[in-house]
Amino acid sequence: MKKMGTLILVMVGFMLAATAQEKKVYDGYKELVAEAKQQIEVIDLHGFHEKYMDGLKNRKPDYILLDVRTADEYHAGHVPGAYLVQRGVLESHIAKEAVWEGFRHAVPKKDDTIILYCRSGSRSALATKTLMTLGYTHVYSLDGGWKAWHEEYPKLERF
Repeated sequence: MKKMGTLILVMVGFMLAATAQEKKVYDGYKELVAEAKQQIEVIDLHGFHEKYMDGLKNRKPDYILLDVRTADEYHAGHVPGAYLVQRGVLESHIAKEAVWEGFRHAVPKKDDTIILYCRSGSRSALATKTLMTLGYTHVYSLDGGWKAWHEEYPKLERF
């Protein structure tokens, strides 16, 4: 009987050890962003510009462009056609009908192409990883973000 109790305790211990997930603790924000960038796909500025210009010509882009910066940053300047969905509320707003009705756009489907950007690419990398975790399959972070876009293409037509 004593051996059976010991055996059960050992088995429970092995099961707990096997199912326990090791939590990684990051030294800081830069390390967290660097890991996120290894796990996501990044679209380069010129590749995105081609998609952007095609969307402009067709008057309907084949992607959803999300600006994940703050409202103040967005209103100071943004890529024309971008929707503001701040990183801090992205998780709760991405599938919320009321948000997208305000944009006059359908709620994004899990397989829609979604391109995210922020000021320099860090917040959008984290936001891209978040959307992947939520099951979105075609999400990309714009390399260099608004800063790179604005330096390269300071004046473009609006959709």
